[in-house]
Amino acid sequence: MPMTKEYRDLSILPFSNESSLVIACDSSAGIGKKEQDVVTIDPAITAAFCLRVPLMELFCYGAVPIAVVDLIGNEYNPTGKQMLDGIKAELAKAGLSHLPLNGSTEENMLTKTTSLGITVIAQASAKKESFKMQEDCSLLQLGHPYVGEMVVKNQKNIFSYSLVKDIKKESGVLDMLPVGSKGIRYEAQLMAKNSEYHVIFSEEDGIDCSAGPATVILLAVKKKAEADILARYAEIKKIGEFKKE
Repeated sequence: MPMTKEYRDLSILPFSNESSLVIACDSSAGIGKKEQDVVTIDPAITAAFCLRVPLMELFCYGAVPIAVVDLIGNEYNPTGKQMLDGIKAELAKAGLSHLPLNGSTEENMLTKTTSLGITVIAQASAKKESFKMQEDCSLLQLGHPYVGEMVVKNQKNIFSYSLVKDIKKESGVLDMLPVGSKGIRYEAQLMAKNSEYHVIFSEEDGIDCSAGPATVILLAVKKKAEADILARYAEIKKIGEFKKE
């Protein structure tokens, strides 16, 4: 059986001749209602957005989540319970209420900051190949880069799981990649990694800003499909192109 491989922020473990396990994770600290938190917010919202990151990574890759593990660095009552409520609510939003949920809380130490780690385990076909750019295509952007308190203020403006799933089904979409703390420029360059193509930005507003909990998704789209996708999805805009070196 082949060894585990790393693809972007995912770990892919061959499980059988037919399927692989795909693992994604994220962490959050200093965002909650404890005395030394940097951003004050309901821990349920902290946990929901922490879960959102690995879910978006897996949906964009094309894997199906099968289990969630939460590691809460705080007491169960009240912080841990609030976080679990947020995780369950976010799973419902993603259509994943049926998934098993396992985890742990910190009951031995008094904590002064909110802390959480989440791992999502998913399944994909063993025949699924990692994306490699092989043609000139357009770079499109879904969402806006928000981080910290801006995420709280713009919760209603952040795109849904159903929209991401719909876009993933589009035949003209070659690749999708969530953007986090490293910003749009970094992730766009990652999309062209190990290929003969490079990214040319048509606009650079906010491309080096953190997009926090995956509040932006980048799309590599076939040239012939660009106009149709932009016309049908008002939330998407063009920000550049991938061209051969």
